[in-house]
Amino acid sequence: MSLNKEQFQGTSEEGNFQSALNEAIRKALNALSSPGTSDLRIQWKIIETSGSEGGFAGENTINVTIEAQEG
Repeated sequence: MSLNKEQFQGTSEEGNFQSALNEAIRKALNALSSPGTSDLRIQWKIIETSGSEGGFAGENTINVTIEAQEG
């Protein structure tokens, strides 16, 4: 089990918090899994949430950064 914490970011261009969070968690699972691991469990916490909205293009982006480790 790794005790090193790494950060992962997910983004939704539709302003959907859950989609951005799911993307960050998926990235963490992919990065922290090792060959032969069939039942990976990670622990994570939200480090930062940010976004931007408005403008002529109607931007509505949300970014979610998590810190994760195997566990």
